[in-house]
Amino acid sequence: MKRTAAIVIAVLLATPVWAEDGDGGYAGAQFQIPIGARPAGMGGAYLGVSDDGAGPLYNPAGIVSADHKLFATSYRVMDLDRKLGYLTFLLPTREKSVVGLNWHYFGSGSVQRRDSDGREIDGELSYNNHAVSALFAKRFEDYLSLGMRATYLHATFAEMASYSIGIDAGVMLYVSQLFDRDRREFMAVQDIRLGLVVKNIAAKYRWESGDYNVVYGGTFGSEQDDEVPLEVGLGGSARFLDRKLLVAADAYKNTEQDPRLHIGAEYFVVPELALRGGFSNGRLAAGTGYMFKFGRQMLAIDYAFSTDREDEGSEHIFSFDLLF
Repeated sequence: MKRTAAIVIAVLLATPVWAEDGDGGYAGAQFQIPIGARPAGMGGAYLGVSDDGAGPLYNPAGIVSADHKLFATSYRVMDLDRKLGYLTFLLPTREKSVVGLNWHYFGSGSVQRRDSDGREIDGELSYNNHAVSALFAKRFEDYLSLGMRATYLHATFAEMASYSIGIDAGVMLYVSQLFDRDRREFMAVQDIRLGLVVKNIAAKYRWESGDYNVVYGGTFGSEQDDEVPLEVGLGGSARFLDRKLLVAADAYKNTEQDPRLHIGAEYFVVPELALRGGFSNGRLAAGTGYMFKFGRQMLAIDYAFSTDREDEGSEHIFSFDLLF
């Protein structure tokens, strides 16, 4: 039992936790980190945007805005030897729909193995999580699109492995499309969008410690189910100043934690260059992005900086979106 307790403690230590007054430490915490340099630079306020390579991780309904094939990648430089990033491929198809694939990965780095008394033993422990998703979104009306992200979850810790399936479902309401064209063009507020998403449907990690105990001399294994909290998010975005300024705000609530608020903005100094800022769950963020064409392709390079919180260190996020 001491060895089993040590395993549980080690798993918790390996998992990214943002705990304030006991509000944290649940399965799937890595999915709450704003990922992608553009959304991260806007403080993670992206449910009412979600129109690029990071979109599937926020609101899959937003990816219908992709009118070219898109390949995107992002990496977040984190303290404590953690790693976080994604790869996305989107393909527009007929009837105003988009299909795609996404790979989201997280790793905790390695720590020295110890027994239940705290003595070092041979080898190291690490926690790794992979989420591979199939994406689909369709615009049913000019003012409405729906999207889904179906994900295979695979997590490993020492000799243990856990598998699961999770589903995210999203809705995007293009409010400005409810007005006629002439009126839209003269409105002070343009491109108003509302996004709604339900995340982590059926997602659950089941851990069984028998293989670990066999390797390290234990006699009994134990099972533990770690459910990823079901989460609902609602957000909106709108453009001002002849579409040069984008303002967005999101609110999330899951079944275990207090609500989270994300707010942010993006301003285009020139059509190719954007500046961003935002506030995300106790952390300030800022960033920039630059787009340029080469041949028939277009490349967007984005960078974001997130300030320190709970002694985790400041973080840098880099993203690249290639349209072709």
